[in-house]
Amino acid sequence: MKHIYICGPVSGRIPKEAADHFAAAEYRIFNTALENNQQICISNPTRFCSPDFEWHKAMRLCVGEMSKCVGIALLQGWQHSRGAMLELKLAQDLHIPVVYIEPPLDYLGLSELFAVVPETLRYYNARLTQFHNEGVEESLAENRATAELANRYLDPYGFEYIEISREE
Repeated sequence: MKHIYICGPVSGRIPKEAADHFAAAEYRIFNTALENNQQICISNPTRFCSPDFEWHKAMRLCVGEMSKCVGIALLQGWQHSRGAMLELKLAQDLHIPVVYIEPPLDYLGLSELFAVVPETLRYYNARLTQFHNEGVEESLAENRATAELANRYLDPYGFEYIEISREE
């Protein structure tokens, strides 16, 4: 079973708003996996961290939980969250794959994502290469790859960047 951690902004938001955002992502991931006969366990920080926890206490719990996971589901707004940035840096250092499951809001968000989440850049480049191999004109290939990435959600079989050897 793949254990996925949801990463995104919590601090500075209305607790119910953050919890609803995370719950919606959890629901999408779970249902996508279920529809495709995949077993997946999801760690949602808003379920195991109380809104009244101090930041450092919540982060210790989150980092401990995240380190047990084989993949990270990244939500919009991560670049404005000190905790999400810390989790992403740690995920990179631990070679935990990260998948952006909500489309970037703009090209700046896309370039920030490429800088922090190399798996997404590899996905974009792979799609771009495929379009080039199919003979698609350069600018159209870039537009198609960008549009596909912006509309990309969790693939039906789980996090495609998780290698078999990393699965539990």
